[in-house]
Amino acid sequence: MKHLFTILFIGILFFSCSSNEDDATDTNSDPLVKQIKFDGATNTGLAINSQEINFNFEYDNSKRLTKKVGGYLAISSNTGFDRIFSNKVYTSFVYSNNKVTVENFYDSDVYAVAKGTIYYTLNSANLIVEKEVPNSIAINSKKLVYKYSDGKLTEVVTSYPNMTYYPDDETDFILTFSEKFYYDAKNNLTKTEYTELHNGKSDGRKIVRTFEEYDTSYNPFKRMQLVEEYFYRSLSKNNFRKYTETSYYHDDVSTKETGWKFVYDTQGNIIVN
Repeated sequence: MKHLFTILFIGILFFSCSSNEDDATDTNSDPLVKQIKFDGATNTGLAINSQEINFNFEYDNSKRLTKKVGGYLAISSNTGFDRIFSNKVYTSFVYSNNKVTVENFYDSDVYAVAKGTIYYTLNSANLIVEKEVPNSIAINSKKLVYKYSDGKLTEVVTSYPNMTYYPDDETDFILTFSEKFYYDAKNNLTKTEYTELHNGKSDGRKIVRTFEEYDTSYNPFKRMQLVEEYFYRSLSKNNFRKYTETSYYHDDVSTKETGWKFVYDTQGNIIVN
């Protein structure tokens, strides 16, 4: 199903040491976007408590993202929706040298949200080289390693460092995932290939994500690589308006597609507020 949004917001929730990390491009010239607005009435699955939804962003003196204000709360499915927007939900980004801790909070004693703690390690150009996602069940804790070439992300390898493995058991295996990234001549992400690996070999599970219909506008998400829902957008020079995800598992194939209709100014740049 295709949903056309007149917004500058993406809900793709996806998801790292680098062999060429010092070649990564410095992003200090990218714009500081402090607010993003969109019409909540167009957002599928969202209980509308405000006709206009605003996300606000704060930065430190080094132009690093420190806070994202605005988020979603899960609600009973009996309402006919799965979530509701709240400006009391916020995400903090705390820096310590090249380490970043990302956590979610709710600015009230009435409701609690899952912190969803994530630990990042950055390189000298403030690009992600490693991501750790802890879990209360230790074997489910994840580690992602990000690899670069000529300043572009080329692969993310996900592993489970605490997962047990019994090499004498022929049915057991080391589980990892590899996602490879491909770009066009304009430095826009065109495709990724995400593969499940058992002992380094594909077991038949694969997800191909394609990013199409790019505009010629600047990309307001270049500084937002640490915001998970904006990660894929942060990798390109411009903005994709069509996303297709095709999942393969042996003979089973399924596809879903999402589209966006952005609003632009007379110079052809996206209007975000």
